[in-house]
Amino acid sequence: MIFYRLVKSVHANEAWTGYGAKRFGGRWNHKGYGAVYASSSIALATLELYVHTAKESLLEEYQLFSIELADTDVDYLDHRYLPDDWRSDPAPTSTMDIGSDWLNAAENVALIIPSCIVPYENNIIINPNHPKFSKSIESVEELDFTFDQRLIR
Repeated sequence: MIFYRLVKSVHANEAWTGYGAKRFGGRWNHKGYGAVYASSSIALATLELYVHTAKESLLEEYQLFSIELADTDVDYLDHRYLPDDWRSDPAPTSTMDIGSDWLNAAENVALIIPSCIVPYENNIIINPNHPKFSKSIESVEELDFTFDQRLIR
C-alpha cells in the first residue's frame, strides 16, 4: 500500500519523525504522542492540507512524499467503533483517545482511519516509534509537487 504526505519544505527533514503531532496533537493523537499522518491519495493529502492551512501558506514550498507499507504492517479502524462525534471540529477527545491508545500499544506500524473530510477515503496514522518503522522508511520517495494556483484564489 502506498500513502502520501505533504509537508512544508522547511519541515521536510522532520516529515517522518512525528514531532509535529507530538507537539500539537491531532485528530487521532493527544499532545505528547508522536504520529505521522498520511493519505491514501495525493488528492486527499492535498485536500487535508488545504482545510488545515491558511491559503497564503499554500504559496510556500511543499514537499510530497510517498511511503509504501506492507499489508501486514497496517491495522484498520473498524467503522463500527467510531464514536458519534468523530467528525467534530475541533477534534474530540474520543478520537484522540483511540489513536493515542493504538500508538501506545505499538502493535503495528500504521493504522488506517477514515478521512473526516471525505469519510469514504482513508488517511493513515504511522507510529514512528514502532520497531518495524525503520524498515518502512526505506521505501520513502520524494515527488515533485506544486499547488494549482486556483486553490489560492
